[in-house]
Amino acid sequence: MQNFLPSSLRENPFKGELTDEQFQSIFAQNICYSVLDEKAIIAITDAKGVIKYANDAFLKLSQYSWTEIIGRDHRILNSGFHPRSFFEDMYRDITNGKKWRGEIRNRAKDGSFYWVDTTIVPILGEYAKLLGYAAIRIDITDHKQMEFRLAQQTQNLLRSNEELEQFAYVASHDLKAPLRGIENLVGWIEEDLESSLTGDTRANMDLLKSRVRRLEGLLDDLLAYSRAGRGETASELIDTKELVDELTLLVSPPQGFSIVGSEALPTIQTDRVPLTQVVLNLIGNAIKHHDRPENGHVWIEALTLPHSIKFTVTDDGPGIPERFRERVFGMFQTLKPRDEVEGSGMGLAIVRKLVDYQGGKIWLTEGRAGQGLSVHFIWPQSKRESTYDTNGKFAAR
Repeated sequence: MQNFLPSSLRENPFKGELTDEQFQSIFAQNICYSVLDEKAIIAITDAKGVIKYANDAFLKLSQYSWTEIIGRDHRILNSGFHPRSFFEDMYRDITNGKKWRGEIRNRAKDGSFYWVDTTIVPILGEYAKLLGYAAIRIDITDHKQMEFRLAQQTQNLLRSNEELEQFAYVASHDLKAPLRGIENLVGWIEEDLESSLTGDTRANMDLLKSRVRRLEGLLDDLLAYSRAGRGETASELIDTKELVDELTLLVSPPQGFSIVGSEALPTIQTDRVPLTQVVLNLIGNAIKHHDRPENGHVWIEALTLPHSIKFTVTDDGPGIPERFRERVFGMFQTLKPRDEVEGSGMGLAIVRKLVDYQGGKIWLTEGRAGQGLSVHFIWPQSKRESTYDTNGKFAAR
């Protein structure tokens, strides 16, 4: 006989009174079964599925009495939740002598529903003759109800996000047309009154045009935020040093402003568009908010991690106090009045959304030697994971 006893009971403590085989049989039939019968929901049927035994836990959960359940089959508990194919697959397995396990929603006598994690084991007699089945269950109703609530909340959240993104898209798109009309109208008024405009009036007209352009920029950023991470782009091999050099030319920094990409920036397999948006936004932010643009610096560095790249964009500008470093990732957040620094306050919100969508994370620290700001972000690599050094050699990770 197979020795299934725990190691502490491998030795028969009743030698002389019971054979080893008798001891194991008694242990299995009485001690182990008593523990199982107390903790689990148990039913035993014959080969036709007619219930011959049900323990107290089964009766309590199903709300049927012993006389109501014995002699019936499990269809008395059918809730109608599972398709016919679910039970056909189950019966095919157990009639072929296989163990089956699954989650079943049953209906109690009062019409209420409950869920059980069920294991059904064939009971085989001499010469492997099928005698019946033992069904051992655990009540998982609370777990399933929580699971359903979470699924519903997730669906509600996804729907709310979709509606919010659609609203942002429609609002930003539809509001731009009248704004362009206002800007054109201001230009026409200036042309009609060019000879009679006073200095104050001209300044007010310039201020009006500035406000219109700011609102246009805000709508552009709102549109960018609603679209961030939505488009599916193809993964490709990107030389991030070359990407930084291209973006340096694109942003056209002020004369004297230095943007330096580390020579150790890797070549990685990823989506080009979102990574470009993130790096472009961070470089643009560093330039826009620098207090000494005539001799400012931005450094872009990277560290290769096992399944991702940690990028760091550092500047030597005024920095951001620690108490504001989480706040600036919110929408429409700026630390200076918009009359001093043009911007919608959406830049870092867009960056975080793009990084989050890729499965990464972003955070801020002080810059070099306690001056300026360092923006760190983790950028996971795509499924076709490859990292290459600046010489194009594959770097195993």
